[in-house]
Amino acid sequence: MNNRGSAVLALLAVSLVFSSCLRSGSTTVRGKVTIDHKPVNGAEVRFGPNSQETSTTTNNDGLFTITANHSRSDVLELKVLKPGYSHDKIEFPASGSTQREFDIALKRIFDPAAR
Repeated sequence: MNNRGSAVLALLAVSLVFSSCLRSGSTTVRGKVTIDHKPVNGAEVRFGPNSQETSTTTNNDGLFTITANHSRSDVLELKVLKPGYSHDKIEFPASGSTQREFDIALKRIFDPAAR
């Protein structure tokens, strides 16, 4: 094979790797949000790559299901927002499984009623 043929093959290999990184997909996350082992109703759940987060809220049982579209090279983040509470950071690569489950225990960071 001549140099030109080698260069074409190398370019083709690089473009295949690059295009597979850009290919889009989706990931669905299900879970339950609790405070002191009790379900949290109405907590905001955000999920996806930072530039394209989707959101939902938990139901009466603290359950949620949310799906995000992303490229394979993205890092996905799952956040639960409830005033006065936080949780450990949840991040994972988008190239993993298309479905995940998380139980999230919120921790009080301050008491808004205590002044």
